[in-house]
Amino acid sequence: MRRRKEIVIQVTRQMQRSRSHKISLVIAVAMLSAFCSFAQEKKDWEGDGEIEDVEIEIIKERQITLPAANRNFEKIPPRSSEPIKPPITYDFQAFNFRAPQINAQIRPLKLKKEEQSNVYGGYLRVGYGNYVSPLLEGYINSTRDKDKLIGAHAYHNSSDKGPVDGRNSGSGTSGISLFAKSFSDAIALSGNAGFENRTTHFYGYPEGQEVKAADIKQSFNLIKLSGELSNTKNTDFSYKLGAGFSYLADKYDARETEVGFNFKSAYELGEDSKIHLKADYYVISRKDALVEAKPRSLFIVAPSYEVIPIDQFKVSVGIIAAFENDTIDSKNLHLYPDIRATYPLSPSVDVVGTLNGGIEKVSLLSLSYENLWLAPNVPVFHTNKALDFGVGLNAKLGNKVSAHTGLSFASLKNMYYFVNSTADQAKFTTVYDGGAGTKRTNFYVALSYAQSQTAKFLLRGDYFGYSTSSIAEAWHRPTYKLMANASYNLYEKILFQADLITQGGMRALNPVTDNTVKLKAAFDLNFKAEYLFSESFSVFLQFNNITSNKYPVFLHYPVRGFQLMGGITWSF
Repeated sequence: MRRRKEIVIQVTRQMQRSRSHKISLVIAVAMLSAFCSFAQEKKDWEGDGEIEDVEIEIIKERQITLPAANRNFEKIPPRSSEPIKPPITYDFQAFNFRAPQINAQIRPLKLKKEEQSNVYGGYLRVGYGNYVSPLLEGYINSTRDKDKLIGAHAYHNSSDKGPVDGRNSGSGTSGISLFAKSFSDAIALSGNAGFENRTTHFYGYPEGQEVKAADIKQSFNLIKLSGELSNTKNTDFSYKLGAGFSYLADKYDARETEVGFNFKSAYELGEDSKIHLKADYYVISRKDALVEAKPRSLFIVAPSYEVIPIDQFKVSVGIIAAFENDTIDSKNLHLYPDIRATYPLSPSVDVVGTLNGGIEKVSLLSLSYENLWLAPNVPVFHTNKALDFGVGLNAKLGNKVSAHTGLSFASLKNMYYFVNSTADQAKFTTVYDGGAGTKRTNFYVALSYAQSQTAKFLLRGDYFGYSTSSIAEAWHRPTYKLMANASYNLYEKILFQADLITQGGMRALNPVTDNTVKLKAAFDLNFKAEYLFSESFSVFLQFNNITSNKYPVFLHYPVRGFQLMGGITWSF
């Protein structure tokens, strides 16, 4: 039998705060739950398994309401100002004040007057060595003049004896020159006049042949005049104009006169762009024992535009135009590209690329500086460098070390080479590689080190590859060359200097057998020591070709062996 119970719980307690109201509800629910549990347990005790339905009714009879508050704000009226009694009056009177004169005793700091360094206007070097080798060299210059410089230079260096038959292979060089340069606010003007004599002997004659030194003597006398005009102010437009004259005569009636003009300018369009212009003009006239050649003219003009199109990428683009009237070439006008680009791969490494060409001036004077033993009536023609492409890297390894490497390919038309004359093996003539010309490859590596004035070192190695067209070999051209130079200043008292030169791979044409001869490699080691007694006086000792390697510079022309020279230097 199911019973129904109604339990009504009325919550009549007045709640004044919402928090008390919530707590009361929780308590009521908890009590009701406990009561139901108690009732269920009691029913179980009676053995009745049914649960009666229970209804719980919560009646909320009261609602808390608060009346609206009334707030009245009244402004405080401003307080009226009261007049000041008695009223304030102002009286302005002049006031004079005179401060007493103060004599300040100020002692300015005086810097110690720097002593002017010694500037010597004169220099003299005197020495003597084996092979009967006197040495004399002197300079004299004006000192401490900001407007001009005037000076003179004279030298004599000779060896009465040489590597073959004593005096038959003697040689020497001597000369004198005068120079002057003046400066103003706008321009600088300079001039130079000089005379030079170079003497040698044709000692490449067959071994055992008896000859006299006077019969095989050769000498070149050179007179040179030159002048130059340039601007001195640092402006957007810079220029340099030069002119020169030279006259060469040898003992065998060879005469050559050369007149040249040179112009070089640059104009800055902006911070990143510049225009360059170079122009050279030469007229060379020559007369020899058997021929009198017509004047040879050469005019070269090379405009270019330099710009930085993107950050740190520098490009120079131009053209080279050359006009020459050598009879060896059918064309008189030649055009070449002139392109150069530089880009930094890093703050310490730059890559450089070039593509250019041009006419390389060749004269009897330039040939004599390469080979003193020229035969009479030697052919002379310019070299046409049709194309020259090169790429290289320049790196700085810290503040003291720098390295350079590069590779170039050149096409050289009418390149000249020295061969022994068939009439006299002791004299040389020139042969030219015509047709397609010579293809030359050059790979080089250079390393330098400099620590102020204390220590310096320079090393460079070159490899040359030649491919000729109309001649069998690149006669008397080395295929490799190595040069090294080192200097060290010990306590600013003793100066040491060493030089090393080695080259090899040269081939020559034997005029008698018409066979190719491979020349002995050159190895030349030199050393010099100088002791400074004072700033103006020192003594030196110099050793040349220490290994006494009598290598040939040309076929049948060995160099001197071990050479020793001592001397003094004096500045005044």
